[in-house]
Amino acid sequence: MYIHQQFVDIWLLVILMNGIIVEGRSSPKRVTVEYGSDLSLSCTFQNQDSEHTIVQWLFQNVSESFHRLSKSHWRPLFLNTQSLIPRETRYSIQQKIQQINQTFLAYTTILTLTKVTDADEGLYMCKSFLRKTIQMTYQVRIIQSLDITPKEILIPPNEIGQYSIQLNCILNDNHTNRRQHEIYWWHNNKRLGSRTNRYARITKNLTQQSIISTLFYTGDPAYIIGNYVCESEPLRRYITVEIKSNHSTNFIISWSLITIMWIVQYENID
Repeated sequence: MYIHQQFVDIWLLVILMNGIIVEGRSSPKRVTVEYGSDLSLSCTFQNQDSEHTIVQWLFQNVSESFHRLSKSHWRPLFLNTQSLIPRETRYSIQQKIQQINQTFLAYTTILTLTKVTDADEGLYMCKSFLRKTIQMTYQVRIIQSLDITPKEILIPPNEIGQYSIQLNCILNDNHTNRRQHEIYWWHNNKRLGSRTNRYARITKNLTQQSIISTLFYTGDPAYIIGNYVCESEPLRRYITVEIKSNHSTNFIISWSLITIMWIVQYENID
């Protein structure tokens, strides 16, 4: 038993050491996250036996990934649920196993990092050692903030004809000089664009540390009200455009009804 355990430990160590140096085999999936927020990355693999599934998480700092060496050096984070960085308490791992059919299981591993900083920017890889090695890579980019202005738009109730609104989506990033961001607009779950909607016009302005996407939208008030979203995947910001309710008119109508009821009751008493 002891010899068998030693063999297993050596085998895992070989896998670990072999996984520290990894060749890039596929384009990483880009993930944008705000400074100070939490980050979760997941990978799902199919296997016949979850007990023999070995998954490793690795990290490569953004400064190292920019060097583009023939062989990039990675920092190991987890081997299955075993932490390889016990002093770093911001990392945690979850595993979920789901039966797909009588033969295969879906093995999901979720890496979570709390309160991200600029130092957490880079490449994250999950690597499964099955009959055939499977790996998935995320390119994590840290931005300072994503915001939408104004926070609220109320259209006057007596507005007739065409009405125009202007919305601004502001992405603050300390590295806009060396990377691009895409910002998309949605209205009531439909993608907006100058080519797809003749009522919409979108402009984009760049500064040293920010990207400002402005949506100009013109149309009948009944057509332009609804929910608007600016998106820099996977981050989203929301605003609702509504027709302002006429409280004064409602108050007058309600008071008139109360007055009429009072007069009727008074006449019945007499």
